[in-house]
Amino acid sequence: MSIEIIVFGSLVVLVAAFAMSITGFGFALIAAPLLLFILEPKTVVITNLMIGPVLCILILWESWRQVRIKQLVLLAVGSICGVPIGTFILANSTPAALKLIISALVVFFAVPIALGYSHHFKLEKLVFGITGIMSGILASSASLAGPPVVLLLLNQGWKKESLRASLAAYLLLTGLVALAALGISGVFSSDITLSSFTYIPAALLGFLIGRKVVPAVNPEFFRKLAIIIVLIAAIAGVITSLLTLL
Repeated sequence: MSIEIIVFGSLVVLVAAFAMSITGFGFALIAAPLLLFILEPKTVVITNLMIGPVLCILILWESWRQVRIKQLVLLAVGSICGVPIGTFILANSTPAALKLIISALVVFFAVPIALGYSHHFKLEKLVFGITGIMSGILASSASLAGPPVVLLLLNQGWKKESLRASLAAYLLLTGLVALAALGISGVFSSDITLSSFTYIPAALLGFLIGRKVVPAVNPEFFRKLAIIIVLIAAIAGVITSLLTLL
């Protein structure tokens, strides 16, 4: 890789890691679209999947006590059930059209929350299970596992500490499963792995900067930042899907 690619990629990873350090999610949502300008899609996917879990572990190292285990289990079980459905949908539909529909739905549900409207669900077990299924479907069909979970936790009024830690735990589980699946399929190569490791120092620096900022972040700013990340990712999904279809 050239120096220009390493520098640009490191800046992207640093910013994405900084955002994830604060919110507990968003690394792949921010990094993937920008890294695609300089890296092959396969390399981008593996880079995200290798760095993401590292950041999740670092977040959980200091905040694991804030994880809500019961809700996390419901999300994880639902996600496992949803993955095969998403795989079937992907195999039997146009990926761009599916991504357009999904991204539009995320925008539809995110906007009211951004404007301050929410409806607290009382049947949490049912809602978390359904959200897990949706997340699993989106993970395997459009690589959008995070937004449904983020929107639910924001809607339920979770404090930033619990939301950040629980999201990191959930994304760690899904990330490790994805890494295992890729490893079994033989996708990894020495070149791709080396390329991914190149950006780990930038990810660690971004995390450390974010870690210093987290205590000063008030809940309202945290909520707005999380919604902004979700909305940007969803709107980008709408635009890229339309460009593919048109």
